[in-house]
Amino acid sequence: MTIRVAVVDDNPMVRAGLRAMLELGGLDVVAEAADGLAALDTVARHRPDVTLLDHRMPVADGLEVIARLADLTRVILLTSDDSSEVISSALAQGASGFLSHNGLSREDVLQAVRAVHAGEGWLAPVAAAVAVRQLRERAERESAARIRFDLTRRERELMDLLVQGLTNGQIAAQLVLSEKTVKNHLNHVYAKLGVGHRTQAVARWQGRA
Repeated sequence: MTIRVAVVDDNPMVRAGLRAMLELGGLDVVAEAADGLAALDTVARHRPDVTLLDHRMPVADGLEVIARLADLTRVILLTSDDSSEVISSALAQGASGFLSHNGLSREDVLQAVRAVHAGEGWLAPVAAAVAVRQLRERAERESAARIRFDLTRRERELMDLLVQGLTNGQIAAQLVLSEKTVKNHLNHVYAKLGVGHRTQAVARWQGRA
């Protein structure tokens, strides 16, 4: 069965290049969009198997819509920003893969789309390095937090997502909880950390306060 793909990028030349790569590889490009909001509508109408989603776009960028798109399609984020913040946020919000615009090849794109379509993840080397570092840092942080603040597993999960800048609504969607439950959990966390709001909690969690 042919893999159906949507391409979302504000640069028409980039979209054309990606379409050519995909179609030469035997994949079916069923839709294109130039910004995040248009992507939501396009993906809802065409239901592609995989969506290649640019990071920086007008109206709404990729990171703003990943969580909603991930309910409809598997998402691969395309970006030239290889910072750990972008990578970690994309993965936390449901991205199935990450490709860097820097040195992007047709083989990279085709392998990533096919892997993600098959239910596997796909990380560019820089993203893989970030993911490994995150796992190591998370393990170290959880161990320290368990001793210092006596947080439960759920409370540590909430703090990890809070550090990534997710809103209560995004955290609720990520953990399949109601926003009220998330708010109650966070109030317990604030009490344990001895803080009054999320900015202070993040600073305390990261050892900066």
